[in-house]
Amino acid sequence: MGLFKKKPKTGERKSSNISQARSPYLKKLSIPDRIKRRKNRSSPMNLIKPAKLKLPSNRWKRVLASVLSIGILSFGIYAIFFSDYFAIEKYTVVEEDTVIDDNDVVNEILNQSLGKNLATLNEGEIMAQIKTVEPEIQKLRIIKIFPKTLKVQYEKFPTVANLINTVGGVQKKFLLDSQGFITEENAENPNLPYLKIETKEVLPVRTTFLQDPKRSSERLNYALQAINLYEERFGMKILHAQFKTRERELHLYTEKYFYVMIDMEKDIKVQLDKLKKALPKLDIYNTPLQYIDLRISGNNVEKIIYKRKK
Repeated sequence: MGLFKKKPKTGERKSSNISQARSPYLKKLSIPDRIKRRKNRSSPMNLIKPAKLKLPSNRWKRVLASVLSIGILSFGIYAIFFSDYFAIEKYTVVEEDTVIDDNDVVNEILNQSLGKNLATLNEGEIMAQIKTVEPEIQKLRIIKIFPKTLKVQYEKFPTVANLINTVGGVQKKFLLDSQGFITEENAENPNLPYLKIETKEVLPVRTTFLQDPKRSSERLNYALQAINLYEERFGMKILHAQFKTRERELHLYTEKYFYVMIDMEKDIKVQLDKLKKALPKLDIYNTPLQYIDLRISGNNVEKIIYKRKK
């Protein structure tokens, strides 16, 4: 029986189960180069290069920027110099954080600025005009509030004394600022020192009381210093200080109703020191006096003259 075994057909060779199993040890089949080249062959669409976007050159950028700059500049010139966009329509006057509506002299100056161009307005010219009519102003600012408003803000010199001006036996009261300017008439502040002066004519407001700014300021400061020093050194209140016709003299009128005569050309401290040294011999607190004269000068600088009341 073994002689007649059937031979398997060629091409129908049966694979073993081991050969069909996947194994990491089996050699991978290589792909022929002809097939690889066929797969990597490029498509005709891939041969077309993408178009490049052309950006504007720096030259065109500069031209565009120049055109815009010229346009903006032209509009600015027109708006400032030729249009009424910045024409002043109103103004505000403020004195020490208080709005003032009745300052006629300042209002008259500011009325002239209405309708003018706020951007080109000359603040210095307006400030000079205001200071001329308001010499008692210490600080002054002109503020432009665009597009159409002008603001004037100022502070005056402080009021430091009352001034009683006697003309032909008639008295008129004023207030003085720290520079010696008469700021108000028919006004009085009982908390401030009193000064007196006799003149042939009534003193005008908004002028210095001695008609000389420098001398008025110096004499006023001297008088106030004399009042303060006397009250401090002698504990005696000064009711008023009087400028005499000879303007270099100052008479301090005390609460004991006598005058202390002072030379305003000399150091006030030196003159009061003389009186201080004389106190052991002269009881100014209990002696009824008419006046004490400290103006005497010479070899004996300690000498003082006084007169008792009868």
